[in-house]
Amino acid sequence: MSGSIATTTGRALLKANFSITSLMACTGDPIHSVFGAAKELGVPFECHMNEYASEVLSFIEMYGERPFDYLDRHGLIPERFVAAHCVSLSDSEFEVVRDHDIRVVHCPFSNCGKGVPETPRLLHQGTHVAFGSDGAGHAGLDLFREMRAFRCVMNVTHGLSTANPQIMPAAQLLSMATKGGAAALFADDLGTIEQGNLADIIAVDLDQPHLMATGSIVHSLIEGANGADVRHSIINGKVVMRDRELLTIDWERVSADAHALMGRHKFFAKQGAWCG
Repeated sequence: MSGSIATTTGRALLKANFSITSLMACTGDPIHSVFGAAKELGVPFECHMNEYASEVLSFIEMYGERPFDYLDRHGLIPERFVAAHCVSLSDSEFEVVRDHDIRVVHCPFSNCGKGVPETPRLLHQGTHVAFGSDGAGHAGLDLFREMRAFRCVMNVTHGLSTANPQIMPAAQLLSMATKGGAAALFADDLGTIEQGNLADIIAVDLDQPHLMATGSIVHSLIEGANGADVRHSIINGKVVMRDRELLTIDWERVSADAHALMGRHKFFAKQGAWCG
């Protein structure tokens, strides 16, 4: 099912997508039915794709071809498809991603233990690339840290081999986080600050020692900023956080509920198991 929550301006801010966690999380029939439904209804689809080399090999053993090739051959790729990770792509899969205008979302901190994506090739072929965190367990939902980790990985793997210190410049990373993020949401009214766009803006406190060294705002954001440096946050023109205070969420209640939940599900490291 799909749906949205509209604001008083009539512009939907929350939208639901069809999704399968990964192709190896289910058998062939659900893959065909869910992908087919998304394609028929024109609803965006999100799936973790080619995250692990072992995942790709297992898929080949089961279906006889690589994941993107399989979806393409069966005509299952919807018009709006967001593929998370995309660490291990073959030449033919690069073509599938390009030809279907699939949006790619890297999760750098998580991906470091799995492989390094060929992002320069994706960008060169015109693919929209954005950043994610693969959940809260890796980098704490901090996209600033994701960008910084990604730049280091790109420099080591793609920059050093070609003696190119500008393999992934700061301006490119910021564009991926903003314009690329908007593209991953298939939103034409996000990603840039301009007339007619949603007023989705964050204010970063630059008056801090760790953000004053480079003399360049863009480099300071990429090299030194983190999520805690965001002072204000605005969504569609509405201030939702001011001076680090959340204005639309009862944080004390959320925190209390979280602590109560963790109290019922305690993790004991020595036993290596969850106990209720």
